[in-house]
Amino acid sequence: MTQAALFLDGRGRVDEAVNLFTFGEDEMRWLCWLYGYRLEYFHQVSSSYRSAHLRAVLDPDPRARLRGDWMRRPDLRPGTPSPLPWTVRRSGDTSPLWTPPGWPPGHGPLRPAPGRMPLPGPEQIQDRYHPAGVFALAGALALGAAAVAATYPLLAAGLALAALAACTAYRPLKHHRERLQQSAAHRQLPYDRAPGAGPPPLPDDLASERPHREDEL
Repeated sequence: MTQAALFLDGRGRVDEAVNLFTFGEDEMRWLCWLYGYRLEYFHQVSSSYRSAHLRAVLDPDPRARLRGDWMRRPDLRPGTPSPLPWTVRRSGDTSPLWTPPGWPPGHGPLRPAPGRMPLPGPEQIQDRYHPAGVFALAGALALGAAAVAATYPLLAAGLALAALAACTAYRPLKHHRERLQQSAAHRQLPYDRAPGAGPPPLPDDLASERPHREDEL
């Protein structure tokens, strides 16, 4: 994720190849949200090399700009307000924690609950899912069935059944897309904590340490 985070440096548009050894699209969407971007496109290029093509645009929302600026130069002093919750790895803690570039070791943003990860917008879902495409597949199968009906009747019957199955898939696919759009329209923010609420208290074994901004190290 560190390589991908370095691409989200405040430029207006990001169009890069990233590796997928430790994360997938959900984590990439969360990463873009953290740095004030909207993920537009994320497509795995090669399963062998675990690489993907990333496209993201800067979110014009002032809260997103504040969040991204803070992620690049975080002020982690105890009691200092922050636009999102962050945490510190405790002694013996084995839970996953990603430390962004420029952050002190063992510090990182709190990962949202699985049901609170950022979702694609309704427009992105509309562009991604095309249930009517099954009719094109059904038409191609029907044409194939007609072409071989005289010489290969069994094959033609199989193609005709496949065309019928493709048509019956339209309604479930359409309902699936509608459910995704409804979830996206009513999605919750990744965190309950309001911007400016500040970070969680440091654990006792780290309370005496004072994490500084990168320019103060």
